[in-house]
Amino acid sequence: MSVHTDTKLQVIVRYAAAEHPFKTDAEPGETVGQFKVRVLAAFGLSEGQDASGDTVTYTLYHGATPLETPSQPLADVAGHAHALSLNLVQQITQGAAA
Repeated sequence: MSVHTDTKLQVIVRYAAAEHPFKTDAEPGETVGQFKVRVLAAFGLSEGQDASGDTVTYTLYHGATPLETPSQPLADVAGHAHALSLNLVQQITQGAAA
């Protein structure tokens, strides 16, 4: 078998509100969900309800494709590439008016 699962992926994540992208190495078996936790921590972000009652969530995108399956391995996203370029996008869902 010629699959090299020991090769780390070089990942760059861009977030519009951040001055610099997050650059890191990731294990190919690391899942989208696990990686998203690291990305949010790197940018100092958290998901959930803010003080105004709005819900803030973040989604990673590979090109125009949202990565919405937390259990998907990064290797599946990267395909045969050894580098991955992602974007982090914030979504705000307005809460109910009081």
